[in-house]
Amino acid sequence: MLVVVGAAIVVAGCRPSEVQPVASSAEAVAAIDDYVIAKDELVQRLAQSVRPQRDTYNRPAEPVTAESVLHEMLVEKAMVLEGRALGYAEDESVATAIGRYRQRRLIQAFLNDYVQENIPVTQAEIDEKIVADPNMSPEQARLRVLQGKAQPVLQTLYAELQAKFELKRVERNFARAAQIHQRLLTQPAEPRGRTIFWITNYQIQNELSRDERDIVLATYTGGQFTLYDWFKALNEIAPPGRPKDLNTAAGVGRLLDRGIEPVILAAEAVARGYDKKEDLVRDIRAREDMAILGKMRTDKYKEVPQPDDEEIQAYFEQNQEMFAKEATLKIDQIWCKDIEAAKEVRKALDNGAAFETVKAAHSLKADEPARNVYASSEGVFWEDLWKGEPDAIVGPIKGFYENGIQWRVVKVLEKTPAELRPYSDSIKNQVQSAMMAQRSKDHIDRYGASLLSKYPHEIYAERLKGIDPLAVTAIESDSAR
Repeated sequence: MLVVVGAAIVVAGCRPSEVQPVASSAEAVAAIDDYVIAKDELVQRLAQSVRPQRDTYNRPAEPVTAESVLHEMLVEKAMVLEGRALGYAEDESVATAIGRYRQRRLIQAFLNDYVQENIPVTQAEIDEKIVADPNMSPEQARLRVLQGKAQPVLQTLYAELQAKFELKRVERNFARAAQIHQRLLTQPAEPRGRTIFWITNYQIQNELSRDERDIVLATYTGGQFTLYDWFKALNEIAPPGRPKDLNTAAGVGRLLDRGIEPVILAAEAVARGYDKKEDLVRDIRAREDMAILGKMRTDKYKEVPQPDDEEIQAYFEQNQEMFAKEATLKIDQIWCKDIEAAKEVRKALDNGAAFETVKAAHSLKADEPARNVYASSEGVFWEDLWKGEPDAIVGPIKGFYENGIQWRVVKVLEKTPAELRPYSDSIKNQVQSAMMAQRSKDHIDRYGASLLSKYPHEIYAERLKGIDPLAVTAIESDSAR
């Protein structure tokens, strides 16, 4: 696929759509307004939710069920609906982020098709690439050939598009743009912090007057490129790589050329109807939902009051075990492809086989060393592991394996109980963080309940039956080794 990075266009591998298709009614487990939650989405979210979170301290984790996770997903959809009703989609930070994403997706879709249609690739060229690098697949070789041929073709395309859209630079405004850039860089209205020496996004949004924002630096058929657009293009560049000559009209012009290129390419993509493509429209809507949800959460968290010193110490005294030095197990483990293989491993160990020998012969990760594990890393599996004493064999038992859950047989090597710690200044911040996490969760829970009362929704309970959050992920042993 083609990706625009400033003025440079490069060929990269195509990637699948970032957002799953909207579910059909037959796949749905719930619906709220025009949102449908598919069973596959729920299962994927379950797989993420069942994993322990490092910020849960030593308090018992709440059970993860299909019903509880589906409730969270419905609350999120309700928050998005409320955010849209409150105009969050028009919020400057949300609109800017989504505008960039939309532009990037339009350009990727258009240029990918353009290259495929306008640059021929022969089998001989593919074979030549593979001879040079035998590890390269035919598709990788084809993309490499396209990459080598793309630049002149795309340069010609962009020259044609500049003429088509009658792109004109308004050079009389470049000097003023340079002056405004220097003001923001050297005379910020508010201190930026001792280690920040560049123009920040906050400055772009808050220190430009309306008239300054609207200074036109370029025009094209159907639109114009303003100083605000120019500063947003600047903000796309990591500070160390930003041009050093933006205090000059020439420097302003060069950054303009870099910033206007994706605008023209996106305009052509729209002219060709790419903005109407179903997958792109769906993905942009989903990305906008994520941005709205993020801002909604941030704004709700700001409503949560900070605890004072007395509350922090009282919370610690009531929940001292949460802040104890965590209990530890040192274990060695044999990962098995399924429950039957795990039973065979356990049988061999019970019959006297050496753990190291069985592990070398049967584990999906035979070279995995012994390791320390904690309640915060083992989650729902911790209780059964903790029952084992040093030198004991535990299992078959499930465990978190790469991106899924897999059967294993475990040998406990060492066991260190939790150790309570006294209250101190060093632990105060940890207690405060735990309190704020709990307060924030409770606040969102209450808010979510009120929204679910406001926005009618439906749960198809019969379709939740048989969904096991701890289902074993099938992994072929050969591919896992």
